[in-house]
Amino acid sequence: MNNIKPVRIRFFDTNKFSEVEVPVSVKKGDFVVIESEKGEELVLVLGNTVYTPELKNYKFLRKATKEDIMKFDAYENEAQEHLKTCKEEASNQGLKMNLLKAYIPINRSKVIFYYTAESRVDFRELVKILAKKIKMRIEMRQVGVRDGVQIAGAIGICGQQCCCNVFLDKFENISVEILEDQNLPPTPAKFTGICGRLMCCLTYELGNYEIKKDLPEIGSTINWDGKDYTVKYYDFIREKIILTNEENDTIEISFKELEEKGMIKPQNSCGGCNGCGSKENLTITEAKLN
Repeated sequence: MNNIKPVRIRFFDTNKFSEVEVPVSVKKGDFVVIESEKGEELVLVLGNTVYTPELKNYKFLRKATKEDIMKFDAYENEAQEHLKTCKEEASNQGLKMNLLKAYIPINRSKVIFYYTAESRVDFRELVKILAKKIKMRIEMRQVGVRDGVQIAGAIGICGQQCCCNVFLDKFENISVEILEDQNLPPTPAKFTGICGRLMCCLTYELGNYEIKKDLPEIGSTINWDGKDYTVKYYDFIREKIILTNEENDTIEISFKELEEKGMIKPQNSCGGCNGCGSKENLTITEAKLN
């Protein structure tokens, strides 16, 4: 056990991440060969990691040799030719599928074609034709649209490479309610990514808005310095709450001042309603850390 360690790896066909146990001599930036359900694969070591259940999914075979890397490069070029062939045959058959990538493991166990489609595709005849032309085992893998962007890569509306293609570990569930939680306009079209789904980056700052459930509700009335005000708006960037009164006077109160006045709702053990007193009042600092 002292001679092995877990490392984080990245696959070249899907751009996804995982973990595997390797000898301690393996370091960040090395290429290693592992055994997966696809065959023998060349993967990149990103660095040390911690033990997780995923470590059981793959078996370390060896540090990549010069021959392994040359095979990988050669098979990548070969796979590109097979992808062109597959696209032509799929078009001839009128199949509605978006072919993204062809991949050949370094032990040439099969040719894998990744594709997206709006519905199930009957590719049985396509596989027969490809098997005759390529003379290798054919495997068709349908992936989701977000997985498709992760495989193919794209530039987002921010002008940078899409997060899923660069560093994103997993896809979170993203709903329209996230827009409301962050005081964003309820227009999903403005926040839709290349894949046609709500952008993954919408979840990055959700933790900063968790304090919302502990603040006085929008439209509610609170008394401040002896006067009644209506809660109009939250400004999470500046950590302020905006209040108005009947004379249309507007004031801004910081979250810290609300906390000092005891106007931050206590958080109960189940995280809902107005609190049951089972926990101490949640402070501003704690809210940010949760």
